[in-house]
Amino acid sequence: MNVESPVMAAAIMMVFAGAVHAQEDRGTGFIAAQLQRQLDQQDALVRQAYLADTPISERLLLDASGTFRYAFNVIDNSQSQSQILRTYDSRLSARADLDGMHRFYGRLRLMYNEWDFGNTAGPGPDSETEGWQQPVGELYWYELDLAGSSLSSSSARSDDSAVMRVGRQYVIWAQGVSLTGYMYALTLDFSMGDIGIKTLFGQTAGQDTIDWDVSRPGFDNDTKRSYFGVQLEYTGLPRVTPFAYVLAQVDGNAGQTAMLPAGLPIIPTEFNYESTYIGWGATGSIGADWIYRGELVYEFGSTLSDSLDPSGGIAPQTQVTDPISAFGMVIGTTWLARDEGDTRLDLQLALGTGESTRLDSGNTFGGPASNTTDHSFNSLGYINTGLVLAPELANIICPSVGWGSNPIHDGGVLDGLRLGATGYLFFKTDAYAPISVPTLVGGPNFVGGEMDLTLDWRVLSDFSVSLKYGLFIPNSTVFAPDEGGLRQFLYMGATYSF
Repeated sequence: MNVESPVMAAAIMMVFAGAVHAQEDRGTGFIAAQLQRQLDQQDALVRQAYLADTPISERLLLDASGTFRYAFNVIDNSQSQSQILRTYDSRLSARADLDGMHRFYGRLRLMYNEWDFGNTAGPGPDSETEGWQQPVGELYWYELDLAGSSLSSSSARSDDSAVMRVGRQYVIWAQGVSLTGYMYALTLDFSMGDIGIKTLFGQTAGQDTIDWDVSRPGFDNDTKRSYFGVQLEYTGLPRVTPFAYVLAQVDGNAGQTAMLPAGLPIIPTEFNYESTYIGWGATGSIGADWIYRGELVYEFGSTLSDSLDPSGGIAPQTQVTDPISAFGMVIGTTWLARDEGDTRLDLQLALGTGESTRLDSGNTFGGPASNTTDHSFNSLGYINTGLVLAPELANIICPSVGWGSNPIHDGGVLDGLRLGATGYLFFKTDAYAPISVPTLVGGPNFVGGEMDLTLDWRVLSDFSVSLKYGLFIPNSTVFAPDEGGLRQFLYMGATYSF
């Protein structure tokens, strides 16, 4: 499909946005899922640091813990209509460490979602996201650490190490552009002097994975994508650690077919998206007060073209295999004030390329035209692009500025209070290409701006509260007439740890 008729493309998009069931799930349900991914990523980073810093003081270490979180969310859909989500989330974990060599970890998740759609007439979340959420077994893995064994049996510390982990785990590959999420995986990490090698063999945990192709049946509970990757990093340079990797993705749902759209099943659609990501970047510091990170990714592979005939009307067309050639990146730097309030200022730029022949940034139904190169960057990675609009990287340029600080440090209960604010701007890389949020074709590149405010307060050692508020101010000229209003998001949560 060429873009000689932006009006026709926009009309087709608007007609099918209401009919395709998957498009509806990119509303409030998708925003709630993006928030959960943000919380999961933060939890994974904290857990990794905790396990890594645990001293090996005894031959056998056993530990059990748990948390209970209640969250109240008010989420505006694309038509600025508020929908309410209440979440009751209990997590019970246990770990064992033997000789610093054998580690076992497991965590159960009991989560219940309660939606209140009110009288909203616009798109809302899938009813399957209500009630008890699956799976119950969230994490369970075994880790073999040869370096830990050497350290526990002698006081000598070696520059070489080898760690193997197998099981259901949360993977953050490099800076997260290519892959972030739950996986059934085998990871092997080696270090030999200044050279580090990381390998990954795994498959996505389908019930916890939201696919980028939301036109595929089962995109939110049956995503089977296998990943095979190797990453090299060099730690021998002062203040900089460069890395490079190759990550191959094999579509386990290839060959799946469906009659679309869901409300009017007349167009047979087959799915097959296979990609390889080549990435390189670095982490490091400049002086004592600045730290930085960066990752640039080139994606190539193949995808099936759109099943919808673009010549006019509603008619199928034969799908062909199109090549993929796309880029995604994130660069950022953080200034550390090193004051009593641990004040930080964070600057970030996230970017992904787009494809103008698509009606949707990631779908096969509404995908690239036949015999074209698909430039839309799609991955299962996660980069924080805010709480409200929360677009994926495809066809997005997103600069952001964030600030955080503990303003009160008088030794009292308010010592645990931390405030934060982050501002985002959203631009299309290509004005005639779609982003993951429905917009009109053509017009200006500027999509809108967003401000997110956060309050995290550790009231007691085992009790904390969290508030998050986001306001998205759209450029109404790039949205449909009933979708150009302000959108808000409110999260209030309380967590008890034991």
